Amino acid sequence: MTKNPYGPILITGASSGIGNRLASSLAAQGHVVYATARKDEDIARLEEIKNVIAVKLDVRSPEQIQDAHDFILNEGRGLYGLVNNAGQGGLGMFSTWTDEEMFDIFDVNVFGVHRVTNTFLHLLLEGKGRIVNIGSQGGILTKKYYGPYTMTKHALEAYTVALNEELRSQGVWVSIVQPGGIVSNVGANALEGTLARFRRAASPFEDEARQAMASFEQEPVSDEIEESEANRKPSSPEIVAEAVRDALFSAIPKLRYLVGTKWEGDRVLNALIQKLLDENDNPKHSYSRDELIALLDRQISQRRARASSFVPHERRQAEGG
Repeated sequence: MTKNPYGPILITGASSGIGNRLASSLAAQGHVVYATARKDEDIARLEEIKNVIAVKLDVRSPEQIQDAHDFILNEGRGLYGLVNNAGQGGLGMFSTWTDEEMFDIFDVNVFGVHRVTNTFLHLLLEGKGRIVNIGSQGGILTKKYYGPYTMTKHALEAYTVALNEELRSQGVWVSIVQPGGIVSNVGANALEGTLARFRRAASPFEDEARQAMASFEQEPVSDEIEESEANRKPSSPEIVAEAVRDALFSAIPKLRYLVGTKWEGDRVLNALIQKLLDENDNPKHSYSRDELIALLDRQISQRRARASSFVPHERRQAEGG
């Protein structure tokens, strides 16, 4: 086995789910992984994994972020990759969210990403590395009860695109992975707050809130039944880990990685088409069907031309690659 040519990778929110799966898989490939968690028991479990160095970190704490930075800096290994995975979920009608709850979900899902990235940016610039943000298909679409959560993921989409444009010229690539439903603890961790918000619902929303809470207790529909909004089929965290690995090590990483089931992907594409038609429905545009198709063909041609003309800088090859 050859020596791994990449520097370490920092993963936030690695106690379970996507972050834990990613930390384990990268470590198994020989990468040094700095895996963060908030609880001591999670830190202890992470430290049992070979090549994983556990770091206590709450992305809401500038002090803990700085301590993690100083620790990694003093390790002297540098830093190649940053995966901003730590996140918070939660449902509820807008009228039931307190200011404190709204600030907190943005503090974790948006400002936490910004804090961590800025703190470690100089190391990533030195390493000509990669930044991968774990977003959501909720960064593209939304629906009732998901408002605050999807607001944060829409913000992360904008953050990723703008940051990538700022850093590409410096040799750092930024990508966002957009999962659908994934087997994780996010929903369970947010359940207490979600139920508290639905219990707060006031007139005229009480009956709807009770129905929503009752739906949380319904048994999952059989896997044999086709997937639908009422019969979601969460995917394994591995599909997210696979996308992150490509974003970290591909010579030409994608800006966006949409992952999930076919039903979820179709839902996203349909939402984007609806948005396109809404934007086209104005006096300055109102393109015909043929004109819209011509615009799409032009974008496809331009993308192919960029891909064929792109000559990547000489990059270290992944182990065994």
